[in-house]
Amino acid sequence: MKKQRESIFNAFTVFKIFVGILCVLFLVGSAEAKNKSFDKHSAKGGIPICLMKLEKSVNDLKTCNAKLADAAPALDTCNADLDQAWSYLGICNNDLIDAETDLGNCSADLNQAWTDLGACSATLSSCESNQPLCSEGAPVAKTGQTASYAEGDDGDLQTGVALTAPRFIDNGDGTVIDNLTGLTWMKDAGSIAVSTWGNAIQSCNTLADGYYGLSDGSFAGDWRLPNVRELYSLVDFGHYNHALPDGHLFINVMSNYWSSTTYGGNLGYAIYLNSMNGFMSFANKYSITNVLCVRN
Repeated sequence: MKKQRESIFNAFTVFKIFVGILCVLFLVGSAEAKNKSFDKHSAKGGIPICLMKLEKSVNDLKTCNAKLADAAPALDTCNADLDQAWSYLGICNNDLIDAETDLGNCSADLNQAWTDLGACSATLSSCESNQPLCSEGAPVAKTGQTASYAEGDDGDLQTGVALTAPRFIDNGDGTVIDNLTGLTWMKDAGSIAVSTWGNAIQSCNTLADGYYGLSDGSFAGDWRLPNVRELYSLVDFGHYNHALPDGHLFINVMSNYWSSTTYGGNLGYAIYLNSMNGFMSFANKYSITNVLCVRN
């Protein structure tokens, strides 16, 4: 638009120059005409009309320039608004690109979430299908006795939770896991020297990887002396000498083992297991008995 205004102004300048030259020619022509005969009426009538039209053209051109000058600020404002609109459009486009990128990331995250949810659901379904039916009370394992000596006896009814098969797994690091209880036991049941009850507790509390054939990465504090119920869970009354389940995997099994449970009838006594017959009894805490440690 600015170039258009400049073109119009230049045209007006050329026009004024042209009018000036025409006037000069007219004056020269008038001087020359003094010595020539011509129809003065025709000349007088034509020149004023020409001058009038010329003046009108000049006035129209001035009016046009004035209107053009008035239009210029509005055009500048329009250009400024257009530039601002382009700037806003660029910002909008950038925001739209960012929004599309974020939407793509969101969709990818959502797809991953659905995948993870599907995997979780499958794992949960598998876990539920493998989970044994639960009773109202705590489950009690079968005793292991299968021979019946009277109708309705233990060997006849064989009540309790069925023993898992295989019940014991050798971890290959000096430990054995009992699949029935989930407890991990020392595989070498005779590696720790016989000791008093207090020393037995201390021996298990300080037991760690690198001692007594262990290479399980355990630390002091991971192991403990089993309580009476944990120790008693190893007994299988279908066997004698030793009263342990088939495939128990323990080595160097001894005859007696301390539990960490104190005898309620005399606080100076603690309960121990006779692994030969599966009986639980109690003895003075200063008595010498074998040690078998356990951890979760």
